[in-house]
Amino acid sequence: MRGAIHSSLRTAMLFVPGGDAKKLEKIPTLEAKSLLLDLEDGVTESAKPAARALVADALQRFSNQRSLWVRVNALGTAHAYADLCAVVRPGLEGINLPKVEHASDLKTLDWILTQLERERGLPPQSVRVMATLETVEGVTNADQIAVTGGRLDCLCFGAADFSRDLGLDWPPPDGSLSPVVIAAKTALTIASRRWGLEAPHDGASAEFRDLERLQAEAVQARGLGFGGKHAIHPAQVSVIEDVFRPSPQQLEWARRVLAGFEAATLEGRGAFALDGQMVDAPVAARARQLLNAVHS
Repeated sequence: MRGAIHSSLRTAMLFVPGGDAKKLEKIPTLEAKSLLLDLEDGVTESAKPAARALVADALQRFSNQRSLWVRVNALGTAHAYADLCAVVRPGLEGINLPKVEHASDLKTLDWILTQLERERGLPPQSVRVMATLETVEGVTNADQIAVTGGRLDCLCFGAADFSRDLGLDWPPPDGSLSPVVIAAKTALTIASRRWGLEAPHDGASAEFRDLERLQAEAVQARGLGFGGKHAIHPAQVSVIEDVFRPSPQQLEWARRVLAGFEAATLEGRGAFALDGQMVDAPVAARARQLLNAVHS
């Protein structure tokens, strides 16, 4: 749903290395509802051709059991086109494009996807896109990238490459994010809201065995307006989902807000009081977002 908070189906997206046949076989048993089959960083140069075949096979076999996305290699590499030709087929939910720096990157991707959809009898615009911004150039152009719309569901943030681009340590030695990284994340949130995208998605935690640190990162990301986070280990999935899932108290509040707002609207009033606080249209919109997040 455009303009709503991030789809609950993609709250925690678990990476699965595209070149690891054993891990791909485990797809039906994984807790995560949405998976990112990785052809980029999780696959060595020499293994990429074989990984494409493995991922294509997984799409054919498991797409009815999970929402399957594929992270292809960046458009500036020698692998991107071959990746897309291999994986754009029935069963593919969408493409995660890394290292997006300009709106033209998404326009190029859209053109390729349009041709492949036509050739393979897929519905137009059926392959969705998530764009990962992970360089200074990409974050600087977040607004221009977000406005491209079309296939674009949401922006993603890659803290590791962004930090490397700035010469910052990653992961941060003391566990706290640099104010520059926080500002970059904020830029994605604002651009996403301005142009009606789903809330942005945060990158994976580098310390995948440290679940307390993961929880802290997820809490901070949610506080910055993000709607979900990548996972690189199955144990991370439930932690992420717990952070981003609306609490029972929030849902009860949302139901009361909407019931009261509808009653007030019927009476010709644009606002009403609930538990000593004023409720108007923006508050009602937030309540509706919370409920949509559960039922999307």
